Amino acid sequence: MQYVEAFNSLGYDVPSPRQDWSAEKGDGVCITLWKAEVDWTPPPPRFDCWKTQKPGENDWDMLPGNSRRARHIARALEEFGGWVDVIIVNGKPGEGYKSADVWKTEQRMNHRWRIQKFDQATGFFSATAEKQE
Repeated sequence: MQYVEAFNSLGYDVPSPRQDWSAEKGDGVCITLWKAEVDWTPPPPRFDCWKTQKPGENDWDMLPGNSRRARHIARALEEFGGWVDVIIVNGKPGEGYKSADVWKTEQRMNHRWRIQKFDQATGFFSATAEKQE
């Protein structure tokens, strides 16, 4: 599925597809995760910015997509208990995406992504797919 199509399938609008790594709507927040950067084993899947990079030592922390995603994550923590919808992006960071897959909670044994740790200043975060009751 294409990047914008994945967001749209969950009811999210992406005004700037080349710059936006997240989106929001009235009842939720959606973020993207690179498939190559998710720790898939052992289950459940986890993602941690701090494991792949250090704040200030990357080329994305000053980009508009990072500041928007930081605002979206802050909202997810404040309004939704940290729960977020997720789009898994296939490809290599820095080289562009090939396709995008919607994380469908109902097809993943009711595991939904939840923000675990977040640094508003840098936009760094960690998230885990947790069982949603």
